[in-house]
Amino acid sequence: MIADVGGIVIGVVVAAVIYVVVLWLALAFYVMRDAYRRSSSPTFHMTARVLGLVPPFLGPLVYLVLRPPRTLEEQRALALEEQALFEPPTDGVVSRPCPTCGREIEQEFIVCPYCRTQFARRCVNCDRSLRLGWALCPYCATEVGAPPLTRTAR
Repeated sequence: MIADVGGIVIGVVVAAVIYVVVLWLALAFYVMRDAYRRSSSPTFHMTARVLGLVPPFLGPLVYLVLRPPRTLEEQRALALEEQALFEPPTDGVVSRPCPTCGREIEQEFIVCPYCRTQFARRCVNCDRSLRLGWALCPYCATEVGAPPLTRTAR
């Protein structure tokens, strides 16, 4: 009967040792995977491997203190969020610089609101924007050159 108890104790001790070794290797694997997710530095990866494997159970605790606070994916997402916050909002308005003063103006402007340079004019018939050199509206075929001469009766 004592031999049976001794065999059971040995079996429990062997199972406990196997459990502790598997737990140690799982922690080492976690440390290595986490190091690859948090840094692209080969030196950091090697340090994480050493901390995960060499001092059992103490190394992963040291790694948790030394590791970077964010993963590479979290850093990229945070950088994109900051970039979106600092960029000026766009309302879908296309802008261009004024050729005279250089300030940003909307593409559809016919006059610069800053320096009053005229870029285009409006058709009197269809109200579309026309370039200054056009004598005829290409949209409605209205003459837009010089204003028509009116005859006065004598």
